[in-house]
Parts: sequence; structure tokens; C-alpha cells
Amino acid sequence: METPLISQWLDYTKKQSMVEKKIEEMLKKNSHLTTSEYYALYQLKQNGRHMRLNDLGNYLCLSQSALSRLINRLEDRTPPVIERRNCADDKRGVYIDLTNEGVTLVSSVEPEVDAILKKYFI
Repeated sequence: METPLISQWLDYTKKQSMVEKKIEEMLKKNSHLTTSEYYALYQLKQNGRHMRLNDLGNYLCLSQSALSRLINRLEDRTPPVIERRNCADDKRGVYIDLTNEGVTLVSSVEPEVDAILKKYFI
């Protein structure tokens, strides 16, 4: 008998929640980042260290207000791990750039994130 799709879905979401919790615990302990902050930094690194703010928000599936709070937290870190700049050709557009410190921070936790994913996800 085949497992119902809803059962498969619930098993998947349970596993996903457990993996997220493990990653979040490690990030808080080792870098004082939330998973959303890490995902933002990681995505910036993957996209050549800069993205339009709206594109980053779409990737993270965050509301405008949640995205603004996240960006403010990352800008307020000492040293700042991102920089915000206006788009030269679109006055309404904003770019988010990953600083050298941001690259160092995200790179420092990537091996541990990979280890958690290998242990609990794969």
C-alpha cells in the first residue's frame, strides 16, 4: 500500500523543521545569525555579492516589513555585513551588497551548515 501524499508531506515538513532547528542553533551559537540572516548572506554570496532588494526579498519569501527589519539588523552588525545603495538607473531601486566581512562570516559557517545537512537531510 502506497503512503498517502499528506503523510509524505507531513514527514517532509517534520524533517525540514528539525534541520532548520539544528542550523538555527548552530548559527546562533557560532555567529549570532538567524537562519533568515544566513540565507540572505548566502544568497548574496551566490549572486556575485549583490542583489536588488526586491529580488532578495522574493528569494527569502519575506514580507516588505520583515525584509526591512532583516536588512536593518544586518546593516547594524559590527562590522556591517551588508551595505545598501540606491540604484543609479532606477531611483526607487535599492541594491544590497555583501561586504568583505559578510563574505568572511557566511564562509565561516558554511562547513557547519553542510555538516548538518549531510547528517540530517541527505
